[in-house]
Amino acid sequence: MSASTIQSLPSDAYERVGRQAWIILWLAFVAFLVIITGGPLAVNWYIHNATRPMAVRVEAVTGATLILPAEHGDPIAVVDSHYIQEGDSVRTDQDARANLAIVDSPDDVESLASVQLRTNSEVELITARRPRFQRSVMPRQLALRLHSGRARVTSGLADGRPLKVHIQTPQGLVVVSNGSAAIAVTNEATEVTARNGKVSLIAQGREVVLSKGRRAIIAFGQPPSDSQPADKNLVSNGDFSQPLESTWRVESIVDARDLSNVTFGSVDVINTGGRNVVYFQREAQGEDANLHSETAIVQDIDADVFDVESLVFRFDVRLISQSLPGGGIQSSEFPMMVRIDFVDVYGKPQFWTHGFYMVDPIENWPLRDGEKIPGLVWYAYESPDFMQSETFPRPAKVTRIRIYASGHNYRSQAADIELIAK
Repeated sequence: MSASTIQSLPSDAYERVGRQAWIILWLAFVAFLVIITGGPLAVNWYIHNATRPMAVRVEAVTGATLILPAEHGDPIAVVDSHYIQEGDSVRTDQDARANLAIVDSPDDVESLASVQLRTNSEVELITARRPRFQRSVMPRQLALRLHSGRARVTSGLADGRPLKVHIQTPQGLVVVSNGSAAIAVTNEATEVTARNGKVSLIAQGREVVLSKGRRAIIAFGQPPSDSQPADKNLVSNGDFSQPLESTWRVESIVDARDLSNVTFGSVDVINTGGRNVVYFQREAQGEDANLHSETAIVQDIDADVFDVESLVFRFDVRLISQSLPGGGIQSSEFPMMVRIDFVDVYGKPQFWTHGFYMVDPIENWPLRDGEKIPGLVWYAYESPDFMQSETFPRPAKVTRIRIYASGHNYRSQAADIELIAK
């Protein structure tokens, strides 16, 4: 080895050390920048995107409702109510109805959203999440898979934060944002009717947005159909989105000679579970509590139905308390009643009534035109078709509808009142 080669080695070594030092310094500087900028960004991302589970409670309304656990364990029969986890499914048989109440935590009483399952239906809970931190601007998220059957989905605002509901069906996706929709699923199609708010149907790369009173269909393997009018609801302001007095008359009656010191029932519109409902109540004391009373809302309809093929009444009812058992001694005092007045095709006035109670009548008391329903849960009622009845005279005109509470003391609620003609 020559002397010149030996002398150059220290110089190359120093250069390599110098380059390594500069590389380390630059890497350290880059790491410093990442830490001081990326750290706050990561924290901010976590604050706005971190979630925690919401609670989903299954409430049995009628019949046999089963919970099918995600872990493929034994089915659980719902007697009263039961909480489910993500991945669980809820199934109703041919005689069963059930409600899913979505709340932030099991301690909450009022629901943020509700899913009313009709008979022969099955729904799977995919996810139910809410932001972990109040600073997050993300909405609450509920994702379901409706395998079959019919469901009424209602979502709303709570604390100014919306709850967005995604319902996956075999044919497509339905998104309900601060509104309500009726969804019917078969093997061939998904039919969606918007009751209020914004409802979107998405399939095969196409989105159709429905407003109140519109409907659309997703056929299997097809994009959603165009929006079209739903069946006509003859009741105005049945969802109580407008002031009550603009469309309904309020009546309050007490059966007493001297009305100066009696307690009359009251009617109020309140918001619960993301929708407006009408609340009937009377809470009298002493002898006053034994007087007959009626508290009602009444609407004149005056609609010609001579040429319609179907006429069905629907609404949601919730009974909270009643002091008079059953329907009273004459089966005419239920804590929630409906009366619809008609003129039949022969020009003769007719009326139809139906009552709801949760406390059994006293032995030997008659029970006519009424049915027992569970207390403290929403019950979706649908009448027989008045146009197809073998006993009820065929209506030619609907004159008025009366929704009322009757008895002594009572507390009851009604929502989404509809008289559908098609």
